[in-house]
Amino acid sequence: MKLYICEKPSQAKVIAKHVGATRANQHSIVGSNVTVTWCIGHMLEQAPPEFYQPELKTWNIDFLPVVPTQWQMQIKSKTQEQYRAVATLLKSASEVVISTDADREGEVIAREVMQLSNYRGPVSRLWIGALDDVSVKRVLADVRHGSKTLSLYFSGLGRSRADWLVGMNLTMALTKAYGTGGKGSVLHCGRVQTPVLALIVRRERAIQTFVPKTFYVINVAFEMMGTLVTVNWMPAAGVLDKDGHVVDRSVLELLAKKIKDRVGRVTDVQATPEREPIPLLYSLGSLQRDASRIHGIKAQAVLDACQVLYEKHKVTTYPRTDCEYVPVSMFADVPQILSALSSISSSIKPLVIATKLEKMSRAFNDKKITAHHAIIPTSNPDFRLADLSAIELKVYELIRTRYLAQFLGDFEFTKTVLRLVCENESFTQTGKTPTFIGWKRAYEGAMADVREDAEDSAMIMLPAVKIGDQAINRKADVASKKTKPPKRYTEGTLLGAMEFIDKEIDDLRLKKIMQNKEKTGIGTDATRSSIIEGLFKREYIIAEKRNLLPTQRGAQLIELIEKIEPSLADPVLTAIWEDKLAQIEAGTLTLEAYESELGQWLRDLIGRIKAKAGTMQVAARASGNANGTSKAQPTGAGRSNTANQAGGAVFPCSACKKPLRLRTSARGPFWGCSGYPDCKESRPDDNGKPGVKPAY
Repeated sequence: MKLYICEKPSQAKVIAKHVGATRANQHSIVGSNVTVTWCIGHMLEQAPPEFYQPELKTWNIDFLPVVPTQWQMQIKSKTQEQYRAVATLLKSASEVVISTDADREGEVIAREVMQLSNYRGPVSRLWIGALDDVSVKRVLADVRHGSKTLSLYFSGLGRSRADWLVGMNLTMALTKAYGTGGKGSVLHCGRVQTPVLALIVRRERAIQTFVPKTFYVINVAFEMMGTLVTVNWMPAAGVLDKDGHVVDRSVLELLAKKIKDRVGRVTDVQATPEREPIPLLYSLGSLQRDASRIHGIKAQAVLDACQVLYEKHKVTTYPRTDCEYVPVSMFADVPQILSALSSISSSIKPLVIATKLEKMSRAFNDKKITAHHAIIPTSNPDFRLADLSAIELKVYELIRTRYLAQFLGDFEFTKTVLRLVCENESFTQTGKTPTFIGWKRAYEGAMADVREDAEDSAMIMLPAVKIGDQAINRKADVASKKTKPPKRYTEGTLLGAMEFIDKEIDDLRLKKIMQNKEKTGIGTDATRSSIIEGLFKREYIIAEKRNLLPTQRGAQLIELIEKIEPSLADPVLTAIWEDKLAQIEAGTLTLEAYESELGQWLRDLIGRIKAKAGTMQVAARASGNANGTSKAQPTGAGRSNTANQAGGAVFPCSACKKPLRLRTSARGPFWGCSGYPDCKESRPDDNGKPGVKPAY
């Protein structure tokens, strides 16, 4: 009997009708010498620490770390019945076709059941990218050998075991060494969760300790050929400070007086044809970022909507992908997909009619395909927009619009750079005149807010001037401005930071290491939303409108971890571990070597935690108040206290009066001036506050 193992019943029903399985029972769908069954997500889970070390039932730090040499899996209580059914079917199977989701988690879901059931027969892999009939028929005709995806299973095991090793060991160690023992006093530590929380906490510190600086700008406009054109002053060298600002108002006041109502001349006009390529298709991460930016939809809600569109309605392809490209072979499917889109929504028929299929966009590229292709619509026409929830509809429209844009051509325009001189002062402006709207047509009307380039909504149209034409100054106003603190993360910008972690790293050496790795970040497209949700559920962060803020509980946990072992909050470490999982998937690193290295790192780290246990008073604040309740109020949003400030106090620098920040060095924590490098004042740390500077 050939046995197809799916991830969930909805997948099984789709595959069953294509392989001749028609007789359904509680646990499978049966046909002639073929059976389709399903898991219910992960039916197995890692055995708890006390399975390996009974003394850990009460979280005894003396018996940490636990690093299993033989990993043990247990059947989840809620899935025991379905597991037994699948295990029984495996005993009589002559071949297994893994038909779970086409990713490393899907690979683990099927193979962990096969492993525990001691299945040793032939294995094939059905690599499903969409659940519409056309797509399922195509992949059934091209089943892969099981060995092709075995490394994906090892990578998934590595991820699961690393999360268990770090999460279980360090959560127990930190809680026993520094927790208060009260209700809600668990100090959670995770391989990915902790560095993500650190990003939010450190951003909030930067905001709360930010000291604004006043600078000045001049707003200038010249009349040319009857049109008033704003222009930008081009200052001489030495006028601007290191941040590119004018800090001496008198400089601009003299300039305004100098050019007021004076006549200048156009000295240069450069007009060049340019084009803006069609934006790539959506990966899950880029879709979540756009949905957050445009509609304010939470990352997990986007994934949930994508899953419904993929599984229930079968109108979009597999969602958990990090790829923004599709294979060249899928260009042949375009007419059928466009036809389906028209039948689903008559309002987009004019847009479909405008598409041109003479040339493929850059999104069709075989060399860029990873485990999955980008998220695109399917050719399934049997679907009604009215059946979607509000969020599902918005997500679907984003996917559909991005796909349609691929066949409307590049946006073409003439870029004009104008330069003029007035009273020996130079000014410039750049204009953009559209010559072919191209893909931007897909984003007109109701989809206008989805445009990639928001600045184009204020596109500057320049008059048709030529060299020597006069320009009369009509405006020269000086205004003061203040520098602004960094923006708080939204879910969308946090997802971007997690994916492109090198942008969040200040250390130039580590930044270069990350930039040299291909798309190494924190977590994966498939897991990042659940990581953020976990921080919400544990009351480490909250959302104010779209902004993410750390709670006092979250900020103080990071403060504690920075004092004990700063590397735990370092996104570089997590990114390096994620890169090693990618090496396992690529077959260049063994699972055994990965676990050995991680185990030794844990032994060393927990040894240091034991040595420092009980030495820091911050623990009570990190785990809760004296009554053991968690502190879920935000640290920012108008409040002055952050994890850098003990008890809400701000400690001013004795040299320049700017706030001191708690920092970490190889020698331990210290307080440094937030005005560094202009001010290099520092103080030793004295139990969470600046100490007395040594006399020597």
